[in-house]
Amino acid sequence: MKKLCALLLTAAMVLSMTACGSKPQESSQNQKEQAETVQNESSAGQETEPAQEAPSDSGQKEDIVLSYWAQWSENETQAQVLKAAIARFEENNPGCKVEVNWAGRDVRDILRSSIDSGNKIDIVEGDFSKITGNLGEDYLMDLTPYMEGTEFESSITEGMASFSKSYTSDGKSWYYIPSQPFVGTLFYNKAIFAEAGIDKMPATWDEFLDCCQKIKDAGYDPITVDDAYQQSMYGHYLAMIKDVDWVGELLTDKTGKLWDDPAILQMAEDFQELREKGYFAKSVGSNVFPAAQNGEFAMGTAAMYYNGSWLPNEVAEITGDDFQWGAMFFPAPEGSKYPYTTYTTGCQFYGVNKDCEYPEEAVALLAEFTSVKTQQALADEAQCIPVINGITLPDNLVCVGELMEASTDAFVWGGSNLEDADVRAIINASFTKLLAGDIDAPKFVEEIKSQLK
Repeated sequence: MKKLCALLLTAAMVLSMTACGSKPQESSQNQKEQAETVQNESSAGQETEPAQEAPSDSGQKEDIVLSYWAQWSENETQAQVLKAAIARFEENNPGCKVEVNWAGRDVRDILRSSIDSGNKIDIVEGDFSKITGNLGEDYLMDLTPYMEGTEFESSITEGMASFSKSYTSDGKSWYYIPSQPFVGTLFYNKAIFAEAGIDKMPATWDEFLDCCQKIKDAGYDPITVDDAYQQSMYGHYLAMIKDVDWVGELLTDKTGKLWDDPAILQMAEDFQELREKGYFAKSVGSNVFPAAQNGEFAMGTAAMYYNGSWLPNEVAEITGDDFQWGAMFFPAPEGSKYPYTTYTTGCQFYGVNKDCEYPEEAVALLAEFTSVKTQQALADEAQCIPVINGITLPDNLVCVGELMEASTDAFVWGGSNLEDADVRAIINASFTKLLAGDIDAPKFVEEIKSQLK
């Protein structure tokens, strides 16, 4: 980290500031966004005055004040954990104070206008798409000089680091610090896998087919899915062999021109093969959420189900404590540009305002937010998923933590940042027919193209 003395004007201030510039601790854990709970808009828009620098009685300047606008309401579990983290930061860094605006979810939409209006906001927080879309590099500081070579940087899992940096213009800088992610991948029933004699997770598509056959031979449906999550399966597949930007173009293409790409036919043929070999549950053509997760998967008749890391909690009353949860990487299709060890995700991002007067202290606070102690508390109290290794998770989420620790890459949930609702609806309807066996792969492509023209 940069030396604090570069910020100081007097020797006395050096002593005061050095206490605030402690080395970032091992960092970061996360969770899926909870129900929208907000404070009123007037509270979210209150102006936080900058710290005054008038001399105190001792001749020293007053405390450094960091203004943090949080996306949590003050009574939420996450807010209680972060309050404790702030107290630790202030205790460990005498001379540093944190003022919090517990603005609730509305903060994500008002940050830009609030900064433009002159409010003092040092640290921002919100959904990754809102932070990158509404603020981005125009408003946020490049934190790379404060991150490189630190324990803070090295503690963040490779997948989450890759995901965060993928939203920067150069693909390698630290503008965004990840927080509370969710993981999208194939959940599986370990007991069924053991009964089928599967002791190695499939890395390639051919290995995946072998895995499915063993499960079918053991008397179970290998895969189930419903209308809510089937789009994540084909989106993940296509993003693996093309990329996220290309999938976004596909999902907003109303001309049908992109549908001539061989990748689409390859995807459709692979899913057709899964259906023809009996690897999908017979109900997948008619399953309406939450039929697949609450029925076939939670009840133990289907071995695999693509969903997010909130799934174990959503079906806990059905599965009970004895369900053996597993999470596996989506198998890499032929020609995949991404390694097998890739998952899909979304998360919250922290950022530091470009005009922040004390960036080193701001980064140190974020290090405390993502420290082992804070993240363990979030896991214990709010069922959060970590962005660092070494966190003890609830039993039903251990598989998710293991998958993240083994990951090397991550891209956005569903394989795309963009979509057109009309285009998506057309694709989903035809994909449902493909899974049900009503159309084959060439017809799938032809049907979509004809409706988009």
